[in-house]
Amino acid sequence: MEKLRYLWNDTKTISSQSYKCWSCGNSLASNVGWVGACQDGANVVRAYLFVCICHFCGRPTYVDESGHQHPGVPFGEDVKDVPEDVGQLYDEARHASSANAYTAAVLCCRKILMHVAVSKGAKPGASFADYVGYLADNNYVPAGSKSWVDEIRRTSNEANHDIVIAQKLDAEELLRFVEMLLKVMFEYPASALKRQEKT
Repeated sequence: MEKLRYLWNDTKTISSQSYKCWSCGNSLASNVGWVGACQDGANVVRAYLFVCICHFCGRPTYVDESGHQHPGVPFGEDVKDVPEDVGQLYDEARHASSANAYTAAVLCCRKILMHVAVSKGAKPGASFADYVGYLADNNYVPAGSKSWVDEIRRTSNEANHDIVIAQKLDAEELLRFVEMLLKVMFEYPASALKRQEKT
């Protein structure tokens, strides 16, 4: 897919805003974009707001009066060489977390583990606990990490069956584990294979 760069008309020089771009992942201090003011009832300016343009990809980021950026930065890192359906779910979980949709991120992580287990030979239609057990029993989970998987199962079951709203820490812990698992199971072996093919 062709990489596009976005161009904007009538941008101004603004007070430099430091942030990490939600789109390309680069850290930058942008001084290009638009500035607005947040006024009280007496029209006194209480804070400034910014729409900043990324120097790398040209995508806009809104920085509100509290200094928070929107959209937020997807949590975690990209993972290469994963099955397409797993990659889509992982990206969805990361973006859900960046939008403060932590329960959605937790449920995506649960779905990822189910897809990964089936891709490694587990039977479709099994329970989530069976999938987690399959990954652990077949040594796809690194030694010492089973308690982490059990925590994923517990948190995901709460999000799926109980009226519980997942918190930021829940989603980030699950995403951190899923990222590690996908790198160990897919990215690192594929990288090693590519190196072997070059020699």
